[in-house]
Amino acid sequence: MKITVIGAGNIGGAIVEGSIRQGILTTNDIVVADPHPDVRAKFIHKDIDVNHVHDNAVAVKGADLIIVAVKPWLVEKVMGEISEVINRNEQAIVSIAAGVTFAQIRQYLSVDEKGETELYRIIPNTAISLGKSVSFIAKHNTSARHDEQVRRLFEALGEIFYVPEHEMTACTALSSAGIAYALRYIDAAMRGGEALGLNKDISLQIVMRTIEGAIALLEANGTSPQAEIDRVTTPGGVTLKGLDKMENGGFSQSVIDGLLATK
Repeated sequence: MKITVIGAGNIGGAIVEGSIRQGILTTNDIVVADPHPDVRAKFIHKDIDVNHVHDNAVAVKGADLIIVAVKPWLVEKVMGEISEVINRNEQAIVSIAAGVTFAQIRQYLSVDEKGETELYRIIPNTAISLGKSVSFIAKHNTSARHDEQVRRLFEALGEIFYVPEHEMTACTALSSAGIAYALRYIDAAMRGGEALGLNKDISLQIVMRTIEGAIALLEANGTSPQAEIDRVTTPGGVTLKGLDKMENGGFSQSVIDGLLATK
């Protein structure tokens, strides 16, 4: 499998790094297209020597999967640059840009004039460089060959979920943006530990291990979060007092409101 990654920012760079570190691809299998001259140096700093080109139209030649990992407002420009040179019978395009629909991508690629192509929309998160992403995949007009390539690549980089396109916004809120929301809780809990008199570094380690334990309980027991909360709370106990204080401050509703604001 050969891939071209257009855009070597946080997510594009993480896909390159993660696919190599997880052993799914080698540096010879990847071309990175990005206008910034220091892109190759950034990867070499991580002991990854990638093939870096500046011209998107040149970069896509020979690729099985063309991964477009640029900001949403740059997708139209990039699609226009590669529209004339892609092989619509042999190549598939994977868009990582949040909020850019299949209808828009098809318009940018002039499918009514030049013909259909295989399209994927995938929303990962930044843990993809560690093989720990949660990635959501929607597809349009795809083949079994490219379906298998996409599955192999992104399954090696974490958990994958296939969803209809209309659910992509919700999935972005829960996972792509959601990783920041989870980190915000960890940061707040760490600072709470400091307020209780703990060293900052010790506080952070305690919070991280506690989060791991909470996840392990849910996975091992197959229960809901509320069921596990009920196991550790007793009437009048300190845990319940803490939870009540959080809820009085709007904790749960604030989380829900934050997710809804991502729409």
